[in-house]
Amino acid sequence: MIKRGDDMSDELAMDSGALIFATLADVYLSSGMVDEAISILKDGLSRNPTYTLAKLMLGRAYYMKGDIKEAVKILEGIYDDAGGSENTNLYLGHCYKKLGEVDKAIKYYELTCKINPENKEAKQGLEVLKPKSVKVEKVKIEKSPEPVKIEEIKVEKMPEPIMVEKVKVEKAPEPVKIEEAKVEKMPEPAKIEMEKVEEPLEFEIPLEPLRKPVNRLLSIKAVKGAFICSKDGLLIENYYKDRTDIEEICAMIAAIHNEVEESFKYLNEGCVDKFTIEKEDETVCVITAGASLFTVVTQSGTNPGLVFVYARKIIDEIMGVLG
Repeated sequence: MIKRGDDMSDELAMDSGALIFATLADVYLSSGMVDEAISILKDGLSRNPTYTLAKLMLGRAYYMKGDIKEAVKILEGIYDDAGGSENTNLYLGHCYKKLGEVDKAIKYYELTCKINPENKEAKQGLEVLKPKSVKVEKVKIEKSPEPVKIEEIKVEKMPEPIMVEKVKVEKAPEPVKIEEAKVEKMPEPAKIEMEKVEEPLEFEIPLEPLRKPVNRLLSIKAVKGAFICSKDGLLIENYYKDRTDIEEICAMIAAIHNEVEESFKYLNEGCVDKFTIEKEDETVCVITAGASLFTVVTQSGTNPGLVFVYARKIIDEIMGVLG
């Protein structure tokens, strides 16, 4: 989410429907309705041209559509305002990877990991673009040449040695005796005791107590699945094994929650407790649980009130475990 600071007056001056069109476009993107999302975002930005988050979503939409150059144009255009955003850097990395500009892709993936070291997409991108080892081709060594044969050289007979008369050498003086110097025994080096460094404690979040009440919820025929994520959009526990896009859904849920909560703060209406998203083929029920979000996906037409009542005990369990 884009941080709000000195430009708060501009944000408040925007069309009151700005948050609504951005949220609806995010739902369309998560459902694969890319062209519809682009249409809504372009229409909303024509009325709210300074809405940076909507521009970020538009750049992401063009990336999903396959129009990479247009996505780069939009994302680079908002970088001065949204350069600290995890998603801005992530999708610029994706775009430059698609364009084959490896150095730029690595740069933006590394910036993404600096903002959020747990971002799996950025880490996977770096693993692909920065291989761990460099392959060295084998070097063919030519056979060394045969050694050169050198013919024997005939040596003439050496001349007779010259006779030298004996020279009388005076007796050398006796060597001077030097008394041995007494060396004091060197003191033993002082022993320095090293303090034992305690290894860091490892711990895991005990999510096992949640399994039984969640399984009772999943046993309801109308319930498709459930999951827990942080308000930053990170998946904590997945009880919806059939969905392969669960991490993207977590990001969407967190984005909607945070945008609505910002709106509530502007209006002095407190905090968001729960909300629903009505889709054509299913209903998404989201309940806040302290610093986490518990999401239940049901069949279309299911009464959300019943889901919220049944999930209340699970919410208490989640807050007891995760805080």
